Amino acid sequence: MKLAVIALIGVVALIFRDPAINWSMFAALVVLGFTARLRLHHFLRTWIYAAVLILIVVAMQYFFGSLRAGLTVGGTVFACVQAAMLLTLTTTVAQLLDTFTLIVSPLRFLGASPDTIALTASLMVRAISHISGLLGEADRAARARGLDSSIKARVVPAILRSVKYAQDTGRALDARGIVD
Repeated sequence: MKLAVIALIGVVALIFRDPAINWSMFAALVVLGFTARLRLHHFLRTWIYAAVLILIVVAMQYFFGSLRAGLTVGGTVFACVQAAMLLTLTTTVAQLLDTFTLIVSPLRFLGASPDTIALTASLMVRAISHISGLLGEADRAARARGLDSSIKARVVPAILRSVKYAQDTGRALDARGIVD
């Protein structure tokens, strides 16, 4: 049900393309998040990362198009990020994977393995949270070295450690013969 609601939010945001609707959906999702008794710090960290991206997108849309276009895209991204965050904070990974496996099970008739697809989705969910943690560690390390304004000091270590994580995950899967 939650997945259907997120899909509906995305469809509404993309069909209507109205900043008032998109930002209203974001506000409604924030209220919904607080009624689910989620703590503010769960929202703030995600909002900060999303806000940087959204400010860049809004500025580019404003520069190349119009402020309305920027606010529309920004509202769409913020509403979708908020919906996805609520889903991940109120649903266990096991529930998400079971639902995802059920959704992709018709692909079995085309020769695909729903379990392999679910494993891939599971690894992706785990990798996203791991990479987010790596970015936080790299940010703290850069600040400790006095390199607050250096993007390279923050991004390069996180990229290198992300690649190592991906290689280690691939080796672990290969060693267990899980995916050929």
